[in-house]
Amino acid sequence: MARAQVANEFLILIGVGLIFMMIILYGVSNNMKFLVAKKEQNAIRDLGFSIQNEFFFASNVKDGYYREFNVPEVHNGVKYSITMNQGYLMLTSNSGQYQEFAIPQVIGNIKKGTNNITRIGGVIYLN
Repeated sequence: MARAQVANEFLILIGVGLIFMMIILYGVSNNMKFLVAKKEQNAIRDLGFSIQNEFFFASNVKDGYYREFNVPEVHNGVKYSITMNQGYLMLTSNSGQYQEFAIPQVIGNIKKGTNNITRIGGVIYLN
């Protein structure tokens, strides 16, 4: 009789321990999802500010300015898409995180890889 009681108590303690372990793992899992989303948001914001600075610099210098700059395929491990539309630069990660950046009027489109930015006659040309 005593052996059966010890076995039952042992199984109950194992069950309670497993329940606590599942609760802890659930909490850690939710925290990891938040951290991954934050990492993606920070990565596209960092890249967006860098590209935005290229445009603002080109708009503030004299005519004849020319520069090549690189837009990476993947930034800090985050895959993303990049578009320009009506004075805004938009970066969107594959998981849906996005950032918009105001930019001066630019003629042309941005692409991943090497981009050429030129200022001629007060107008900024891209590629």
